Parts: sequence; C-alpha cells; structure tokens
Amino acid sequence: MTQTPGSAAGNRQSPASSASRRAIVSLWIGAVSLLLSAALFVLVLPIPALPPAAAAAALLAIVALLVGGRARRSGSPRAGTAAVVVAAVALVVDLVLVGVMAAGALSGNGLTRVEVRATGGPTFTVSFADDTQTYDEEWSSTGWKQFTTTGDTAQIVVTAPDGDTDSTVSCQIRWNDELVVEQSGTGSVTCRYDAG
Repeated sequence: MTQTPGSAAGNRQSPASSASRRAIVSLWIGAVSLLLSAALFVLVLPIPALPPAAAAAALLAIVALLVGGRARRSGSPRAGTAAVVVAAVALVVDLVLVGVMAAGALSGNGLTRVEVRATGGPTFTVSFADDTQTYDEEWSSTGWKQFTTTGDTAQIVVTAPDGDTDSTVSCQIRWNDELVVEQSGTGSVTCRYDAG
C-alpha cells in the first residue's frame, strides 16, 4: 500500500488549525467566564471579601478574549495555548466563587440582611452603621439603605433639620425582611434592634 504525500498530510493537524481551534475554545470559555463574572459580581457585592475576586475573574476573562482573538487572527499556537490557560483560570475563579456562595447559602453563613428606612420633612439627617463603616447622610422626604451584617444589632437615628424641632420623623428596621422596629416622633427618633 502506498501513501501519497497528500494523504499523509490529511491525517495530521496543521499547527495553524490547532491554534485556531485553541483560540475558538478560549473565546468560548472566556465569554462564559465573563458572563458568569458579571452575574456573580452582583451577587457577591454584599460580602466584602468577594467582589475583588469576581472583578479579577472578569479581568482574566477579558484578557482571555483579547488574547484568543489575537491568536485566532495570527494562527500562533503559543497565543492560542496562552488564551486557553487564561480563560480556564478565569473560569476556575468563577467556579470557586460559585462554590463559596453555595457553601455560604447551605451553611447559613451568619450574614443578616438589614434594611433601615426613614421619613421626615423635606430633608433630614440619618446616622447608622454596618460592619465596615458609619454613615451620616442627609436624605430628603424618605429613604432607605440595605446592607448585610454579621452582628446582632442595628440602629438608625433620624433627626429633623436644625430649628425644625416640631417636624415629625420616623424610622424602621427590617431584619431578614421582617419588620422588627418602627418609631415615630418629633425632632429626633432612634430605632434600635438587638437580635441577641
């Protein structure tokens, strides 16, 4: 049996087609990773340690898309391999974040959803704190903030503007979507909840 040069070449992959295939794989993995990173970023935002990891995964996915596009145009096997590696790392970071979120959801991660609400005159000031910082803000008419906490207390102080001590102000605290405290008064009012 004789083998012609054309048939021998047909059995082997050319480096250009292998690089193109790697580039296409990296583009798909990078695109999936970028979409997953975007979705995860919104979900991990309340957990202070996780948004940087989601942002890093998104950045890696963008790099994978750029390198994959370049590899596809150039046909370079090294660029295709590099693109697949970067895309795979981005996808692994996303999958780790999914695992962390799932473990937290299944284990009751100790985070409590808190929502503070306030109403008052045309403008009023509120003071409240989450696990990372204290807020002193001016709200108009009505306002609310949501945050998560690992603690077991929440407090909000609502104060009418200076010189308007007859103005009615009110506050509410919702703890894991349940209304636990509601107060109303003139001048200034404080809502405090202790779950412990």
